[in-house]
This record gives sequence, structure tokens and C-alpha cells, in this order.
Amino acid sequence: MLQHVKEQSIIFGTALMFLTRLPVGRFCSGDATVLSVSVRYFPLVGAVVGCLLAASLGVFHHILPTTVAVFLMLVLSVRLTGAFHEDGLADVADSAGAFSVDRKLEIMRDSRVGTYGALALILLVLGKFVLLTELLSVGINVCLVALISSHVLSRWGSVLLMATEPYARPEAANKVVAEGVTSKRLFETTLTAIMLLALLGIFSSMLVFALLPVAALTTVLCAKRFKHAFGGITGDCLGAANQIIEIVVLLSVVAYLQ
Repeated sequence: MLQHVKEQSIIFGTALMFLTRLPVGRFCSGDATVLSVSVRYFPLVGAVVGCLLAASLGVFHHILPTTVAVFLMLVLSVRLTGAFHEDGLADVADSAGAFSVDRKLEIMRDSRVGTYGALALILLVLGKFVLLTELLSVGINVCLVALISSHVLSRWGSVLLMATEPYARPEAANKVVAEGVTSKRLFETTLTAIMLLALLGIFSSMLVFALLPVAALTTVLCAKRFKHAFGGITGDCLGAANQIIEIVVLLSVVAYLQ
């Protein structure tokens, strides 16, 4: 029993290490097989990040103006994740300036940020700022539930992509991890996401389960775009999809409440 708990702690710690900058100490592994298994906890990691951000936003909103509270929360979100997913979005956006697949993949390897990437990041941060500010004007509980849901579903979407789409770069180190994400792993991840959404539903009358199909559709559309542009997915594609899903989930809640 204790051995099983220790194993699961390491698997969860690996997911936490991979997706965030939170300290996990020795409770993680750099083994590709362990990382593939850890995807079952990706939505839970999203919930951890979402809850930390929701708690900070609640405190900030209690003592500061709404816009300042949202701004500080966005700064904290970058600190928690190391802008891991935002970097992927910027790279994918920069690749739009090329026409051939090889050139697109080459641009995505470049650490420099171009015009398209910079604009994508500006619009992303602006979009989150506007949507969260709007949700706060509706009610703090609705906003926090929507925020946590967006982080849960964005991590779930990454696993859906890995389980259903081929890797664009045959030589990529991440390909080993993605190939280990089987239908069983996807089922486990989906079950985790559903349980977390059910828990969030206790705290809000909002139809949080309606957000799962929204995230799934967004992921499918992203996959279609990535396959057309790159012939499959890359690590940058996973980060880009993550951020797009977050925005779409928040936007869907805003639209639902109108």
C-alpha cells in the first residue's frame, strides 16, 4: 500500500514538475515512461494551478480594484507555469509566416520571438484580462469556477492531442512521451477531468459539464490545423492548444452568462 502511494506520488510529482515551476523535490522522475503515465494527472495539475490562481484572485479582488487584481493574478500565473504554454503559442504563431512544413518546423525551433508570436502573446494576455474582468463583474464564484475549469480542461486537451495525433518530428525526444499516451491513458485523464468538473459543479450552478464538449471541439479544430500546417503535433502545438482552450472556455462562460 505504502509502495503504491509512493509510486503515485512520484507520478503526480512528475506531472507537476513537467507542467509547472512548483517545487516537487525528489517526488518526480525524468523517465519518459513515467512522464507518459503521469498524463493521467494533467487535469489535476491544472486544478492545482487553477486553485492557486483562484485563491490569489479572490484575495486580490477583496483588497484591490478589479483590474489590478486580474493583472496581479496573470503575473502570478506566469510565475507558476514559467510561461511554458505561452511559449508554445508564440512559436506556433511565428510559424504562420512560412509556407513549407520544414520551414515552419525550423521557425518553431528558433528561440527568438517574431512579430506574429509577439502579437499572439499580446492578444492572449489581453483576452484573458478582458474575460476575467468581465466574469468578476458577474460574480466572484462564477469567475473562480470558470478559471479553474479552464485550467483543468486545457491540460486535458493536451492529452487528447497526444493520444490522437501523430508527432510531426520523428527525431523529437518528446515523441517517446506522446507515443506512450494510449487510449487507456486518455480514458484515465478524461475520468479525472470529469470528476474535477463534478466537484466544481458543487460550488456553482453553472453547467460546467457543458465546457467539456467545448474543450473537445476546440482541441479537434486545433488538431486539424496542426495536421494541415505541420503534418502532426509538436510540443509547441500542445502549448498553443492549451492556451487556446483556456481562452475558449472563458469566452464560452461569458457568452453563456449573457
